[in-house]
Amino acid sequence: MRFRTHITAAVAFFLLVNLIHPVNSLINGALLAGAGSVLPDILDFLAGRHRGIGHTLLILPPLLLLSLGSPGIGVPLLVGVSSHIALDLFTVRGCPLLYPLNDTPYHCLRRNRRIKTGTAGEWAILAFLLILALALSLVSVGALDGFYEDDDGNSSV
Repeated sequence: MRFRTHITAAVAFFLLVNLIHPVNSLINGALLAGAGSVLPDILDFLAGRHRGIGHTLLILPPLLLLSLGSPGIGVPLLVGVSSHIALDLFTVRGCPLLYPLNDTPYHCLRRNRRIKTGTAGEWAILAFLLILALALSLVSVGALDGFYEDDDGNSSV
């Protein structure tokens, strides 16, 4: 998947996590989640192998420890990296989750359902994620508070 899809997914998932358990300001958290979403590809570029160490489960424990020590930084980064790995599980190439122990790519979909980077399937996922991010951002800032209230101020939900 392209950076735009990874970044959008990370921001949407951060907004969801932050609604459930607030850990950071929206802007700082969204920026950190977006940065975390491209971290696996940057690590793999530096290592000289795409879908290598950055796309494995080995990257998650240090981020989990960072999340415990500094949730305002660690949680958004963990969300970003996790969303990147999760999205890549739906692609044609998959993710080698157990690399370097095992180089086998893992997938979430049957071969004929997997998403090829840059195709209409990825654009559809991006459109869904953009709508989700927009809705979650509106909820996060309280823009929809009172949306379901009647004239007396009573909530109908």
